[in-house]
Amino acid sequence: MKKIKVIKLRTVCTDKATELPGTLTHWMYNMGGSVDYLFQPKGLNEEGQPVKKLYLEAERLEVGPEDFEEVEVPDEILGTQVTDDASGFTGMAISFMRHVNGCFHVFIQPKGLNKKEGAPIQRNDFDLRGCSGKMISKLSELELKKSEAAVPSPEPATFEREPASEDLPGKHF
Repeated sequence: MKKIKVIKLRTVCTDKATELPGTLTHWMYNMGGSVDYLFQPKGLNEEGQPVKKLYLEAERLEVGPEDFEEVEVPDEILGTQVTDDASGFTGMAISFMRHVNGCFHVFIQPKGLNKKEGAPIQRNDFDLRGCSGKMISKLSELELKKSEAAVPSPEPATFEREPASEDLPGKHF
């Protein structure tokens, strides 16, 4: 386990670049040790839906020292082979995502190209509790039930990510 400093989720703050107020809903931690955030600007679009979330770094946010906390992440899992037990989806663990309600997901990047398009196989994310791998400690059935009751995994949702960096998480979380 590694201790990292992150901005607390649910922190209401302002993005310095867009000057939009909003709330932090997720943080992502990658193999390089950097942390990025999903920021939900306050407001609805013309269709009455929440405006698109922004993917950004802490330096863009107006926050104070009281908005940070220290958390532990299972850093030793990153870079190892991981399998989603339900689907069999297997590849390298490349990053983690903490959801606003506490769920913790791992992003898995498989090897190779997809046969249809000849492009790299899309990475995907899964609740870490449903995955196995050499560096993942398995919970007992009772521990798993308690954990799922306390912190249920969210339903998949989509978000558009900036294409500039390959370190960004996939489209599902």
